[in-house]
Amino acid sequence: MRSRTVFLFPGLGAYSTGVLREAHRSHSVIGETFAEIDAAAAASGVPPVSDVLFGTREYTVKELLGRQAELLQLAIFGTSVATHRLLVESGAEPDLLLGHSFGEMAALVSAGAFTLADGVRLVCARSEALRPWEGKGAMAAVGANETVVAHLIGLVEEPDLVLGCANAPRQNVVAGPADALSRLESAAEALGFFFARLNLPYASHHPSMSPAVAAFMDLMAPIRQRPLRAPVYSPVHRRRYTDADDLKRAIADCLVLPVRFVDAVRDLHAQGCTTYVEVGALNALTRCVQATVPAVRTFAPLLIPADETANLRVAAEAARRIDRTTSPAAPASVTAAPEAALVAPLAEPPRPPAAPAEIPQARTGHESVATSPADRDQVLERLCRLYAAALEYPPELLTEDALLEAELGIDSLKQTSLLARVIEEFGLPDKPGDLRVWELPSLGRVADLVITARQGALR
Repeated sequence: MRSRTVFLFPGLGAYSTGVLREAHRSHSVIGETFAEIDAAAAASGVPPVSDVLFGTREYTVKELLGRQAELLQLAIFGTSVATHRLLVESGAEPDLLLGHSFGEMAALVSAGAFTLADGVRLVCARSEALRPWEGKGAMAAVGANETVVAHLIGLVEEPDLVLGCANAPRQNVVAGPADALSRLESAAEALGFFFARLNLPYASHHPSMSPAVAAFMDLMAPIRQRPLRAPVYSPVHRRRYTDADDLKRAIADCLVLPVRFVDAVRDLHAQGCTTYVEVGALNALTRCVQATVPAVRTFAPLLIPADETANLRVAAEAARRIDRTTSPAAPASVTAAPEAALVAPLAEPPRPPAAPAEIPQARTGHESVATSPADRDQVLERLCRLYAAALEYPPELLTEDALLEAELGIDSLKQTSLLARVIEEFGLPDKPGDLRVWELPSLGRVADLVITARQGALR
């Protein structure tokens, strides 16, 4: 059976500071895509997304969450569409496009079902439809299998909680009332399961969101559906879309129906899909693929912003249809690091295999925050001592550029625990839940966090 390639379009949370900056400098298609997005967004009163991604300064997720919701969402949407265009322009020929929740809109735009301008309108319509529901629900990631999560919900006797996303064997997201999630959190933590609230102000993939479906449909009414130019698989509807489908209704139903990503990956793997490319920031979905099925190749070309150009070239080459055949011995790429938004961190992440990585390992991905070299050296020295003592690692392993997870095997749960110690050690104003481990992949990045906190300003 010929090996097939799937392009994965991640959902909300797939944003990384500095994403696409390097690719933007060398590929005109990136700037052209965002010029179209900016023009369409202006009609909805949204500031230029290009300024956020390619302006004079870099914005963190924390900063963007405090601004107009559509800005961050269009940055995520546009990153996926622009990356898809770049890869195809570079010779990639994906067999299938798959979007995770919010990512279905970018997948359908990339497949030609909607124009890019209409895709922007879809994103803005979704945001508007959900606005009345902000603060009326929440979502949380639980590092346990689906059966255990169901038992936890039963244990706390909270029938309003539902499984919103089944992302991997031990990655599940629960949606429901905020107070009910608090009780689930207490039970999960008492039993030793990872639990993390997501940065979403509503309960997506929950039946209570049904009125938002009708509102979303009304707002989408003027948008015209076009013939698909590429196949799109929905992990919500568990099948490929066809031109006979009402695709606007399909993406509206994503607001209330669960995402069965783990089942989708298993189905596609059985059909010969063994190469997966994350067409968006970070590597949340490729990690879920690696945790779900064996002997696959995964590529996350935007994982490390500093190496985007090289990694995009590698991913495009891997996605060319040139006598690819399924090989049961094909190694999984070493791209493990961050998780985001609707994808929960792995409770027990697999150690990277010894086989060569499909994507070259990179350095920290961002330049250090400008500060006194002596001050930064002192911060790094204290961090090195703290991490070495907590992990019982030789200090010489803990260099500034060593990637904590990909190179040192420190899983996301342990990194979260270590960040709590960093906050205490340096008296930082952040709470552990405010920090995202995928944005702090090395001690150098953690040092930058400490420096910027001391300066009283975010980059």
